[in-house]
Amino acid sequence: FPRYMDKLVRPVPIESNFVKHLADHLNAEVVGGTVSNLREASRWLTYTYLYIRMLRNPLAYGINADQKADDPTLRRRCLELVTEAAKQLDANKMIRAELKSGNLSAVNHGRVAASFYIQSESIATFNELLAAPTLSDASLCRIICSATEFNNMKLRQEEMDELQKLEASSCPFPLEGAGKDDSGRRLVTDSVDKAFILLQSYISRAKLKSFTLISDTNYIASNAGRVARALFEICLRQQKAGATTKLIRIAKSVGNQSWWFRTPLRQFHDELGESVLVALENALAPSKSTERYDTFDRLVTLLDMLPEEVGQMGRCNKQGGAKIQRLVGMLPKLHIDCTVKPITGNVLRFQVHLEADFEWNGRWHGGAQVFWFWVEDGDSNKIQHHEQFIL
Repeated sequence: FPRYMDKLVRPVPIESNFVKHLADHLNAEVVGGTVSNLREASRWLTYTYLYIRMLRNPLAYGINADQKADDPTLRRRCLELVTEAAKQLDANKMIRAELKSGNLSAVNHGRVAASFYIQSESIATFNELLAAPTLSDASLCRIICSATEFNNMKLRQEEMDELQKLEASSCPFPLEGAGKDDSGRRLVTDSVDKAFILLQSYISRAKLKSFTLISDTNYIASNAGRVARALFEICLRQQKAGATTKLIRIAKSVGNQSWWFRTPLRQFHDELGESVLVALENALAPSKSTERYDTFDRLVTLLDMLPEEVGQMGRCNKQGGAKIQRLVGMLPKLHIDCTVKPITGNVLRFQVHLEADFEWNGRWHGGAQVFWFWVEDGDSNKIQHHEQFIL
């Protein structure tokens, strides 16, 4: 009893962990325009709880008695902390830090990180992995799972069997470089492998049994879309056409829980049912393996058919065929008319006329639909211009 009374009478103060995340917060302040140089950053740091605790308990933050005596207000220590953080952000290409003048300015990576709450360690990882000359869909999914936001997911021994089953049944992209056990199943070696499997299982709407895997999948579902959108913005501003297209597809797949290479009607999974969706995918599949499979264009052809014919393709009745056609008509589609005129030897003028060609439904479309447009150079795989259109 006296021990508990001592805790109530003389409680232990809570120390600050702000130093661990100082770079991320400094980047947000630079992007927001409230900090433009190291002197302002040092003054900004004095407004934080970290500064209060450093004055009260300097030993807990690596400040000895001599340092405290030479710098009673710890302004010099604050300047050192923000300088180290600025160097880290500059190395990660998130801000531009001129240490001689002390000026700090925001760049594209830093703006994306601040907008999507991406940690600086994740940006450093992305800079390294995105430097590869070619990036497949599987590689980009793995880059998403390499973000430090997913490092806190633990790999438990009791989950291994279910993860291997999910990898075999619900993952279009297999684990690359992983070894195999005696039964031929791929080994899950770290948290990146686990996140890679759970991300694909979430998009595939796989049914999980383990409570811990369900919890981890919910965490991935709430963060993977944000990370994918951040990577999309990074590649878009780096003018990487191929990676940009693949990342927007992945981000939409996470948001809709539907793979881009399967029918878009899987967004209405609760309305149609698995058997109808599988029947439509089989009926609309290309007859030749060499034929390009454009799921959306093939699906639009259903609008020119009779409800009875659509019902036969989906193995349902006439009413079911009419429902399929109604849902197909709700898929966001734009009619685009583009005219290109040369202005000078290096300048082209694009006149683009957009017209919505789908039925709006507030339940599925909300208040607005966002579309991205870009002009791509097919020879160099480079985006020359991009714009966002909100309908």
